[in-house]
Amino acid sequence: MVTEYGDYAFLPSSLSRLFPAPDTGRKDYREWNALSIRELHVCLALDNCGVNQRKVALLASHWFEESIVRGYTGGEGIWARSMYKHLKAMGYTTIFADSFEEALAIYRHFPSLVSVVIRNNAGECHSDPKCVMSEANPTGIPAWKIFDFEYFPATTTGYIEGSLMKGKWVLSANPEQGNRSVIQYIGYSVEDDCRRIPPIPLSQRKDQIFILMKQLTYANDARFAWNRSYFPLASSELGVSFTGAWLVDEHWGWNPEEMGPLADIEDRERGVVNLINGAGAGANRTALLSPQRWAEEVGMSKAMLGVGNPWWSPSPYHALCAGVPFINPITEFDPNDPWNRDKWRTQHGSLDHLDPPYVYHVHKQNYTGFVDALKAATTTEIPSFIPSYMTEAAVRERVRYLMEHEWKEEARKLLEERKAGRGRVYIRALMLSYRSRDLKRCPAAPMRHRLG
Repeated sequence: MVTEYGDYAFLPSSLSRLFPAPDTGRKDYREWNALSIRELHVCLALDNCGVNQRKVALLASHWFEESIVRGYTGGEGIWARSMYKHLKAMGYTTIFADSFEEALAIYRHFPSLVSVVIRNNAGECHSDPKCVMSEANPTGIPAWKIFDFEYFPATTTGYIEGSLMKGKWVLSANPEQGNRSVIQYIGYSVEDDCRRIPPIPLSQRKDQIFILMKQLTYANDARFAWNRSYFPLASSELGVSFTGAWLVDEHWGWNPEEMGPLADIEDRERGVVNLINGAGAGANRTALLSPQRWAEEVGMSKAMLGVGNPWWSPSPYHALCAGVPFINPITEFDPNDPWNRDKWRTQHGSLDHLDPPYVYHVHKQNYTGFVDALKAATTTEIPSFIPSYMTEAAVRERVRYLMEHEWKEEARKLLEERKAGRGRVYIRALMLSYRSRDLKRCPAAPMRHRLG
């Protein structure tokens, strides 16, 4: 399985035949855990573990098991799957958990082997004396091993129940604009998936623009970037259809009793087409296109159009990899300085630095900019494009860094900063890692909270 980092030791056949493999129908992550733990115990007993097999990544965010075991394909799921793929490729042991209580129980089986515990709402454990390691709870999880799994970067606004360690203990799928060095950007890659299908030459594609919209709600809420009249008007002017795959669910981010009925944008006679059959009332996520069909439709399109929502979706990267340019709505800007990117808020902030012919940035409610961008995008061929920081190799290196870096030493530096009175540093549960007299030099403060 692993060549670069040594062989992962699977169960010997004499043992593997005694235990059933995880049942793909039940989709129970505990069956996957049982296999990983058996492999770890056996390789420890036989002293034949792979180079990284003794290092455990405890994946305690529900996004991991929902993606890996149950097939969830939303943004968080794509990120989780990408991280998991590289952990496995490098031969690390991975174990799932669905709560901090479960993570703590697993951690206590082999605390010295667990390198990281990854979960959203990391602050829940940091502030819980029954979860985090302390003098009163010496078998808890050390604060410096707990990493916050946060898809959206928000170092400026923070997170509900976010990591009290902050900084590099906050993992993100996307780099923060203008503040890229604060959090720990892990990211994901769509390279392997997208390159299974070679890009289609522009001349062989359908005369269609793919609308990035999984729910009709996106075309009805306040973040909708366009006027719905733009679609039939531009379809007539450019000779293209606007094609997408969206559900019509009046209770997804919408309250029809208070907000009225959802107004659909589909108008097949005027070039606006929803590919989902039976997308109306009562439809659910099972009606969405399969990942394969979705990729085929995107690859056969001449451009992908954002509508303002969802933020930070992986889909534009799939499009760019397939040689399909993306129209990125600018939803907030300074009307006196409209092209100053430092003052923008766009649908996909991590694409703000890219320019045509790959990404076209268009101010909301600007039909001229809308149709001009689409005209250029649908007539200008681009090669398959993946940003250098989003290749599989780049993501693997960042995952390796997460697993191999000396985070205990980084926590010690935080403690020194606190002693020097610099910044707001959480030091709960560092007590067992460093000498008590060092901690006694710190100004007195409640240990359950950030120290100011």
